[in-house]
Amino acid sequence: MLNTIDPEILANTIATLATLGAGGPEMTAVWYAVEGDRIVISATARRKKTKNLAVDGRSSILIFHPQSVDYYVEIRGTAELIEDADYAIADRIAVRYGADFRTFDGPNDRRLIISFTPQRVLVTDVR
Repeated sequence: MLNTIDPEILANTIATLATLGAGGPEMTAVWYAVEGDRIVISATARRKKTKNLAVDGRSSILIFHPQSVDYYVEIRGTAELIEDADYAIADRIAVRYGADFRTFDGPNDRRLIISFTPQRVLVTDVR
């Protein structure tokens, strides 16, 4: 399903992840990578987005084309939380951003993979 999305949109390095919290939808900007038919995001267990997804995996991701706010994709689906104690996915994502997640984490942080599986892709192009 992700192969139907314009690769230029997926070249944007920032996406918006929407999760469902107790008070309704909550959105946050995230770094991500595309791995086959899923989108992966690295986050710590203490983050609100991971707490929300632990309760309800329904979520969506919004990615704008890097050169046009009039062209974007909303991907609706479900997310699963997977342990990433060895930073395997975190390291792959960090390379894209020239970062090291280990420098962001405290000694008691647990690194998780948000493994997002698309169920519906909605493209908006009003350029």
